This record gives sequence, C-alpha cells and structure tokens, in this order.
Amino acid sequence: MNKSFLILLSLFISFCSVGSDESTTINSDDSTSEASEITNNQTVNNIDGDIKYFIASTVSNEHEEMLKEWVKRAERLYFSRSSAIVDNLYPIYIVQLDRDNAQSASELEEIFCQFLEDEHKKPLRWDGYDASRCADNKWSQEEYERDGFFVQPNGDVAGSAIMSIRQRDGYSLFLSRTHDLPEHASSMGFVTLHEMFHIFQNSHITSTDDYDEQRIINGRKSGDNPDHDVPWWHEGVTVYFSYIDYARETNDPSWFKDEMECTLFCEYDMYGNKSRLQVYKESGIKLNNIRYDENPEPVDSQIGYEVGAWFVAYLVQEHGEEKVLNIYSLLDEYGFEEAFIMQFGNDYKSYLVEFDKFLDLPKENILNILQSN
Repeated sequence: MNKSFLILLSLFISFCSVGSDESTTINSDDSTSEASEITNNQTVNNIDGDIKYFIASTVSNEHEEMLKEWVKRAERLYFSRSSAIVDNLYPIYIVQLDRDNAQSASELEEIFCQFLEDEHKKPLRWDGYDASRCADNKWSQEEYERDGFFVQPNGDVAGSAIMSIRQRDGYSLFLSRTHDLPEHASSMGFVTLHEMFHIFQNSHITSTDDYDEQRIINGRKSGDNPDHDVPWWHEGVTVYFSYIDYARETNDPSWFKDEMECTLFCEYDMYGNKSRLQVYKESGIKLNNIRYDENPEPVDSQIGYEVGAWFVAYLVQEHGEEKVLNIYSLLDEYGFEEAFIMQFGNDYKSYLVEFDKFLDLPKENILNILQSN
C-alpha cells in the first residue's frame, strides 16, 4: 500500500520514519464506532468508542480494510452486549503489522512508542507508558529483551495478541499480524474476532487493575497448581465464539463444523503426525493443567485452546451460548469457580471429567454436538 502521502489530515495522524533518506509514512487512524443496532431481546450498549489504527507502511489496502471491517463486526457482536463495561473497552490502539516485513514493524514500533509517551506518560507515577515495553524501566526492558515488542528477538514479526490492560494502562493494545491473501482471508476474520473478544472479556473486571488478580478472576489460574497460567477456559471460550461467529457472519455454517473437526482430528507434523485429540489423550494431562508455556512435549498451549473450544461446545449443547457469555457478568463478584457453578449447576472439575469421557466416544458421536450450533 502506498503511504507516501497524507490522507485527510483531519482524520489521520501521519508519521515519518527517523534515520532514513527515504521517508516512510505510517498512518494512525482515529475512528469512532457506530452505535449498535441489535434486534434480539437483550438490552444493549450504544457504542461510541475511540479506536486508533497504526498501520505498517507495507500492509496492503486489502488487509487494512478487512481488519477494520472485522473490528466493526466484533464491536457489534460483543461490545454492544449489556454486560460489557464500556468504560473498560476503550480507547483501543490497533496495530496492523506485515508478517513478511520486520523493517516496517520496527519503524512502526518507534512511532507507536513515541505516541504512548506523548499520550500516557505521567510525571512521578506509574502509567500506561511505563507498563509498556516501550519504557526504559527495568521491568519493561526485561520484557523487551525476552519477548520483543512488534518484532521478536529472533527477528520474526510479532503475532496477533492483546498487549495491555485497559484498567491498568488506560488503553487496550491489539497487535494484528497479516495473513496470506486470499487463501487465508478467514484468518483475518476470526483472529480479529478472537482478539476483540478478549477485550470484551477483560472489560468485566472492575475490582482490580492487577494483572495476576485478573487472571485468577477470569479462570486463567484454574489448574491444579494455582501458580500456573492455563488457557483452557479463557482461550477456549474465545476460540469457540471467534469460530462460530465468523461462520455466522459469512453465512457459512459448514466452515465452523469443518474447522472444529480439524482442530481435534486433523493430524499435524508438529505432533508426530498425530491429532490434537490423540496427543491430549496420550499425555494424560488434564485439560485445565495445560499451560501457556512449559508443557511437556509434544503438548502445547494450542491443544489447550482448541480442546478448550470443544469443552465450550460441550457446555453449549446442554446450556446454550448465552449461559457461557453471561458468566462474565458474574466473575468480578463471585470469582471463576463459584460463577461457573451458578451458570452450569456443577463445578468445572466435574464437568471436565465428564468431558474427557465424552472424548472417548466414536468420532461421529463427538461431531454430532455441532449439529445444533
């Protein structure tokens, strides 16, 4: 995409890279989302939120347009729900990186860090700038040296992720990485829904701005070892809704069923030509004990994500999607364990035992639970 010119100065803030004879203009787009119009019986929020886009210079117009379209859809699907705390949703800074160009990502990182310092640096107090990997304090530098920011230490462009906490930092930061088009256009859709759903999840926590305390509340500390960070619930719900909502938005229900089938039953080289289900069963590790990192090979966090999504599908078959979505309004007051019992009538560990038995059924019986979705 040619970004060597300024577009609509009233809407865009343009920056040039420093230290280069050839200037590279990277746009930050201030957007205001439109009010939602939902026709079901649920009370909804009227969204009028602040979103700023930071687009790397080598990102195509097609990628940029797809990103913004799916962000709008995510706002309509999730942010308009009555349980979402609107004050905790915005502002959102969305950074679109080119997966194949680390140079443009590095240039954008410098520009974004300057923006954070200008907008969020507060004198004599810890702030959203200090909590980022842009800052020069010891904590930020250790994070940067270990994980990088827009570019990882190994030189790869960073993957899609939510990189901040609105309650602590004053903003949500959403890093988005491009996908090869047109063959992976679906990824631009469901990955955007996925990350925006995380912002929806996090908005419900008002009792604390401490990251570790938030992880306890939202179920990320629900393994047998409470010190471990586990994805099965937090990511499982997100994967399920990003998949099924992508299929609904594109009017392609078969996509959801095919994707869910493959996440469980397709064989992958990285697992020794075994499926995630086979690796999960052979490992003997409980779903709620699979961690974001430091799992014994060949188990990885993605098994927690995808098998977790199947756990959610298992719950949805019995209780419906609204029961799952409405748990977030209970988490802050009751915590994950009690809120789960309130919504589903039993504790999550008992449900996990039932779910493992369900996964022992023949493949066709497992897939049958998707028919009602």
